[in-house]
Amino acid sequence: MAVVLGKLGAKAVALTLGALFVFVTACGSSSSTPTQSATDVTVWTAWGGNELKAFQDVLKPFTAQTGIKVHISTVRDSSQLAINVDAGTTLPDIGLPPNVDKVQDWVSKGVMKPIETALGDQFQDYMTNTVSSLTTDQGGKSTNTQIYLVNGKHYGLFVKTQVKGLLWYDPKVYTGQAPATWNDLIAIDPAKYNAKSLFCTGIESGAASGWPAVDDFDNILMRQAGHDTYNNLIAGKVKFSDPQIKQAYQSLGQMFSASYGGKNTILTTNFGKAGDPMFKSPAGCLFLEQATFITSFFEQDNPGVKASTDYNFFPHPSMGNPAGDGNVNGFADSLVMYNDTPAARKLMQYVASKDAQQIWVNDGGTLAANKQVTYNDPISKAAFAVVQGAKNLEVTAGDFVPSDMQSAFWKSMLDYVNNPGGLDGILSHLDSVQKSAYSS
Repeated sequence: MAVVLGKLGAKAVALTLGALFVFVTACGSSSSTPTQSATDVTVWTAWGGNELKAFQDVLKPFTAQTGIKVHISTVRDSSQLAINVDAGTTLPDIGLPPNVDKVQDWVSKGVMKPIETALGDQFQDYMTNTVSSLTTDQGGKSTNTQIYLVNGKHYGLFVKTQVKGLLWYDPKVYTGQAPATWNDLIAIDPAKYNAKSLFCTGIESGAASGWPAVDDFDNILMRQAGHDTYNNLIAGKVKFSDPQIKQAYQSLGQMFSASYGGKNTILTTNFGKAGDPMFKSPAGCLFLEQATFITSFFEQDNPGVKASTDYNFFPHPSMGNPAGDGNVNGFADSLVMYNDTPAARKLMQYVASKDAQQIWVNDGGTLAANKQVTYNDPISKAAFAVVQGAKNLEVTAGDFVPSDMQSAFWKSMLDYVNNPGGLDGILSHLDSVQKSAYSS
């Protein structure tokens, strides 16, 4: 799921600072952490709601065992860290990482402290026990900013994962085998299973409408065109009018044309409710492509449905390019140490552990980064197997392009659903936006 954070200018942030922070103290007061403190640690995170509660649950044993007070600030604006770095003002001891375009600059300035330093003699355990695609560039490169690897050192400690591009279905309705290829998937006749359509698709999400389709596009492109082309598109080095990008749009168009309710339903159905027709009788569709988080929507909107019995998934099928089959679209949460203090080191060491990440998983709604964590339900266990088996755990393109490009990218999906015959014009417009967005 795309997390849309407001991108405000420095002046706007300064004027609305009170609206951007929610202070939550895990233990003790919210006073600032003393320099080199061994008793207090400040943490900035974007987590709120159930995610924040889960983090607080994770911290309870740490506080009880160490006596260290963790002062959490929920910072909704993703630019606040960058504002403080540029201004030379206070940074949290631990926080979320910056956008990838800032990683190398911040490392060179000493803003981000190496995980090797934070973990000390526990660093090798972290490398051994964490999903390899999150710690090691699979091509052997010493710098990969998507995993916060710079000149052979690590600057982001991964604690949670999710996986996208899963094809969800009701096993009571679809009783066939998981298709091996996209062509096999598209060739399935829904009428054979007494379903109205092959796919359910809903891409409405308020101001962010279109992002679910961009996620679907990403899963096609990374497998169809491969790792380099996919990441070159994110970097603005491949035009949208490139034949490989156009082919991915056209493949996605096959999903749109086989979706329940047609274009009006696709455009007006909220992504969280898109899968509801799967559970009707007769079924409105056989498959919904979405991330692991969608199961909470299944259960919320269709009381009584149960994992494995009423919903299951199979991984995204091959797009016919063997070199792209190991590319998996996912997202992972990581923490960065900005101030090297004794308390910060201890907290980083703790959240890297199996025990800490087990609490996150037990609270529900996420997968771990640590391979030793166990899963009580078969859905989560199978989803983590997809993450663990990835050659490259690819970031979501729509979340890593410049903001103007992101908006146009999302809107292109709305335009394409509404007018599939206008694809060339849609891609030409994206080329223009790309040229401007990456030159500014």
